[in-house]
Amino acid sequence: MEDIKNTGENRIKKLNIWLIQRGEPLPFEKNFRKMRTGMLADKLIEKGHSVLWWTSAFDHSKKDWKFRKDTEVKINNDFKVIALKGIGYKRNVSLFRYIDHKIIARKFKRMAPKELKPDIIVASMPTHDLAYEAVMFAKKNNVPILIDIRDKWPDLFLDYVPAFFRRLVKILLSRDFLIIKKTMQMADGLISMMNNLLEWGLNYAQRKKNVRDRVFYLGSNKRVFSKKINSKKMQNLLNSIKDKFIVTFIGVFGHNYNPSILLDCAMKLLNKDIVFVLGGDGEFFNEIKQKSPLLSNVILPGWLDNDEINILLEYSNIGIIPATKYINAFPNKAFTYLSAGLPIISALQGEFKEIIEKYKIGFYFPPNDVDTLVDCIRRLYENRKLCKEMSKNARKIFEEMFDADKIYEGYAKHIEDIVYEYNKA
Repeated sequence: MEDIKNTGENRIKKLNIWLIQRGEPLPFEKNFRKMRTGMLADKLIEKGHSVLWWTSAFDHSKKDWKFRKDTEVKINNDFKVIALKGIGYKRNVSLFRYIDHKIIARKFKRMAPKELKPDIIVASMPTHDLAYEAVMFAKKNNVPILIDIRDKWPDLFLDYVPAFFRRLVKILLSRDFLIIKKTMQMADGLISMMNNLLEWGLNYAQRKKNVRDRVFYLGSNKRVFSKKINSKKMQNLLNSIKDKFIVTFIGVFGHNYNPSILLDCAMKLLNKDIVFVLGGDGEFFNEIKQKSPLLSNVILPGWLDNDEINILLEYSNIGIIPATKYINAFPNKAFTYLSAGLPIISALQGEFKEIIEKYKIGFYFPPNDVDTLVDCIRRLYENRKLCKEMSKNARKIFEEMFDADKIYEGYAKHIEDIVYEYNKA
């Protein structure tokens, strides 16, 4: 550690911090959109620290390679990325993905000792293999480590098999369940983006919450809207939605958030001035694309960069989270919609459902319930006063709870506090 400044008795050190996250966009990518690790990295560097981000050479969202080999990229003097190459995969739930994660974890184990020893590690989970190797490295080298829980791996695999096979699958994945238990128990602190996930991690750790365990919501940056349209795609989109009531979905067309239900809604609302804009791509994009030409009120702009998302949100009236099953989640799209002051119609359970109902920022509908979703959309379409009130509430709750600048300032300070406490012990 180097000194970066002195403040009386409290000497603040320049920390060398490792962030381990294999699924997010990277700072040098075209149309880079900052997510959790990117925003945390920026805040840490802003506070005078250096960051090494360990990631994958494979793009999880687009199912394509970022690099064809292990690659190191220097962003600036205080920020470096190391991308490790696995074998890639075409489906989120597949043997190839399982093998890919194992390969990357082993490469990290081999390459980590060659880098400058960190002052602290923040490892995202999933993947549990990589988080486990990070914990083992940390313990061997007397380095504090925080595990940032993003999903319930490997528990979620059980959701993809029939109930009568789950016992067998759990036996087959017994080593993976043991890995996650050891990872949670050996970590110096558990971080998560929602209370439900933190409780899940503490259950594996077999202990109660302490001061090192914290919830930091994913959050979103404040929207910077611009009337300047630089792409023909967006100009055509705006021409198509002019003077319409816009229902928007932004995200990956995957199993958990498959927006195909909005095609059914569009069919039932053809006689209204309502347009459904489904921005993004993924496994079900082609299937939805084949059906959408039959509906004049559905637009598929494809993958949108950050500026294009800002433009779309500026003209949108509602944001949709069409969860396909009963899941307790708090995804990026929720914060993105709230940052634009959009009322949200969501099929999510748990914490986010409670927030929607408590702060009156939208409606809940049961997963795959087309009729209830249509009723929710129609209610906001017909009652513009209610829509404006929910929009006002959404903006307020975003400012108070979900502004990324405030969230990651707190997250970065927590990381500093852990290091200083660790060094004092």
